[in-house]
Amino acid sequence: MSEDWSRKVRGDLSRVSVYIVLLAVLLLIANFSFETIPLLGPYSNYLVYIQGILIALLGYKILGALSQAVYHSVRRFSDHPTAASMRTIARIGGIAVLLSVLSSLFKVNPTAALTIGSFSGLVVGFATQNVLTQAVSGIFLAISRPFQVGDEVTVLKYTGVVKDIRVMQTVLRTPDGKEVLIPNNKIVGEVIVINQREEGSSEDL
Repeated sequence: MSEDWSRKVRGDLSRVSVYIVLLAVLLLIANFSFETIPLLGPYSNYLVYIQGILIALLGYKILGALSQAVYHSVRRFSDHPTAASMRTIARIGGIAVLLSVLSSLFKVNPTAALTIGSFSGLVVGFATQNVLTQAVSGIFLAISRPFQVGDEVTVLKYTGVVKDIRVMQTVLRTPDGKEVLIPNNKIVGEVIVINQREEGSSEDL
């Protein structure tokens, strides 16, 4: 069984390598094209947007493969809920790194930023705060593990089996087969009823 997980880890890391090489090649092609093709000269300001799109798309694919590698690595010696929690933490950390890279790529001039307007600033600030709150709550749930993937819980009047703990939401599958996505920041601080632990999970968690 351990060999099966090891094989899956190698497959995940192989995909990571392929995505990284593909990203590097596409970025080199984009840079080379804008530097050597005269017709693209007037549009050189758009190069940064092409780079951003490539980094965002392939970065997301790299992040997905890496988080799966973390899951399969932990799965070699631990249960599914623990591995799923570690995958969530890795995914959140990867998204933070990806956003940091994109932020450094799209440098905003402070003077220009001041001209955006107070309303836009408030909207962006509120959205950013909401995203960060959700992400921090997701990390808290993944680390503290008041419940695990596979547990049947009741939270915010919803009862169902925990299907996944994502960056922004926790997914419950209700008895009638529906999926309920609950924002993580709504769960933190709420009363959580553990109706049934997944078989093999620890009652001390």
